[in-house]
Amino acid sequence: MKQNGETFDYMYVNPVCSTIFKKKLVGTNIDESMPFALSQEIKKQYGIALKKGESHAYRDYSLFSDSDTAMESELTPIDYQSQKFVLAVTKNVTVQKKIEEDYLFYESLVQNSVDPMIMVSAEYKIIDLNPAYEKAFGVRKKECVNLTYDDLSKKKKELFKAGKELLTQFEPLLKSTSLIMNRQKHDGVKAKFSVSYSPIIENGMIRAFHVVFRELTTEQLLKNELKKTENILESYKDALNYAALVAIWDVSGTIKFVNKNLNELTGYKKEELVNMTVFEASNVLITTKKYREIQKVVWENEIWRGEMEVAKKNNEFFWVDATVIPLVNTDGEVYQFLSILFDITERKQLEKQLHFMAYHDSLTNLPNRRFMIQEFDQIKMQVNNKNEYIAFLYIDGDDFKSVNDQFGHDVGDEFIYHFGEAIKKSLRTDDLVARIGGDEFLVALTGIVPEKFEQHIETVIARINKTLLEGWTINGHQFSPTSSTGISIYPLHGDNFDDLMKKADMALYTAKKTGKGYSQLYSL
Repeated sequence: MKQNGETFDYMYVNPVCSTIFKKKLVGTNIDESMPFALSQEIKKQYGIALKKGESHAYRDYSLFSDSDTAMESELTPIDYQSQKFVLAVTKNVTVQKKIEEDYLFYESLVQNSVDPMIMVSAEYKIIDLNPAYEKAFGVRKKECVNLTYDDLSKKKKELFKAGKELLTQFEPLLKSTSLIMNRQKHDGVKAKFSVSYSPIIENGMIRAFHVVFRELTTEQLLKNELKKTENILESYKDALNYAALVAIWDVSGTIKFVNKNLNELTGYKKEELVNMTVFEASNVLITTKKYREIQKVVWENEIWRGEMEVAKKNNEFFWVDATVIPLVNTDGEVYQFLSILFDITERKQLEKQLHFMAYHDSLTNLPNRRFMIQEFDQIKMQVNNKNEYIAFLYIDGDDFKSVNDQFGHDVGDEFIYHFGEAIKKSLRTDDLVARIGGDEFLVALTGIVPEKFEQHIETVIARINKTLLEGWTINGHQFSPTSSTGISIYPLHGDNFDDLMKKADMALYTAKKTGKGYSQLYSL
C-alpha cells in the first residue's frame, strides 16, 4: 500500500487476497474498495504503523463479520525516500484466537481455582503449583519449584512420596486417571481427595504430569470438572504444537526433539534429525556463520531472536522468524536450548517484490532514477580509487510520439520495452541503464580511462545506434528507431548526480536541435 494524501493506494495484492475480495484492487485505494467505517479503521491502523516507524499488528473482526472469522494484520512501514509504503500481511487467526482464549481460561482456572493443583515433570521435578495447593498442604511455592523429589527435605519427601509412587506406576498409554487418596492438610486434618493425573505427552513420551486435588463433596461433579480441565489442557498443547516449528537440543549440541511441523516443512524425517548434532544440522539447515552467531548469544544465557533462511531437504529455502531460548537448571546453568520458529516466507517474498517495485520501472523492469541515485555514490568511490571517469548518456528516442499516435499506447509501451532492451544489450555488465520516463533513458558508463574517454563513449553510442537500427517487430510492424544523446562526465562536469543529470540533459537539448541521431558532449 502506498500513502496517497489521506488514503492509501493498492500497489500489489497476492492471489489469495484477490480471491477473497473478488475484485481487482490494484489501481484503486482503500476508500474506493471498502465500506466507509472499515476504511477509516484501516487507515487509522496504517497511520499508527507509519507514526511508530515499526511493525504494528492489529486484529479485525469486521472484515468478514458474517463468517465469524478473526483476521490479524501485520503492518510494516517502509519509507523509500519521499514515498511511504505499508506492507500489510493479513492472516486468519481464528484458531490462534481460540488457543489464546483457551489458555487464558486454563491459566485462570489454575491460579484462581480453590482446588490444589501441581505440575510435575517426567523426571519428578516440580514445575509449578497454585496458591490453593500452598494453602491446603502448607508448602511454599518458592521452596519447591524446580526441585526434584531427591532434592526435597525429608519432611517434604513424606508429603510427596505417595504421589511419586503413583507417577512411577503410570501407564504411558493412558490419557489420564483418577483415584481417591487420603492426605493430611496443613491444619493436621486428614481429608479424602479425588486426585486426577493427566500426562503431557510428546511423540509417545511423557514430558510432565498435571495433578489436580479435589476434596470430595459430590464425586460425580468432581469427575466432570476434572475431565473438562484435562480436555482444555490437551487441546491447548495440541494447538500450540500445530502453530509453530519446535526443536530442542542439549549442551552437547545433540538434538533431542523436533516436532511434526519441522519435519514436514524441511522434508527431513524425525530420525534423520534427532541425535544429530546442531553443528551437523547447521550444515544442512542454516549456514555455519548463522549457527555461530546464535551460539554466541545463547551461551551467554541470552535469548536470540532474528530472521533467517533455512534449507529444506530438497535444497529449497524458506524464511523463519526464530527465537532460541537457553533453559537453565536450579544452579543457573544452561542445560538445554529451545527454538521456536514461524514460517515467514510469504512476507519476505512480498518485501522483496516491493523493494524491486520501488527501484525499478514497471514497464521495462529496468532500474529507475531512484536506483541510479542510490548506486552513484558507490560507483563514484570505485572510480576515484582507480582515477577513472564515469560517463552519463542521456538518451532520448526520436519521434516516439508518432509511434503512439499511429499505433496506439499498447504498441507504444512494447516499443519502449524493446528500446530499453536494445540499450541494455549494447552495454557491458558493469554499466548501468535506467528508464527516466517516457522514451528517456540514462546510461552510466563506468571504469573509463581518462585518456580515451571520448573514444570509449563514441564506441558505446555507435553500438547502441547499431542495435536500435537492427530494430524489432511488433504486430507485424518493423521498427528501427534512432536516438539523440546528451553526455556529461564525472568528475569533469560535476561531483553530484543532479548536476551531472542536468548537464547531460542540456547537452541532449543541443543534440536534438542539430537533428535526429546526434550526440553532444556537454560544454560551457
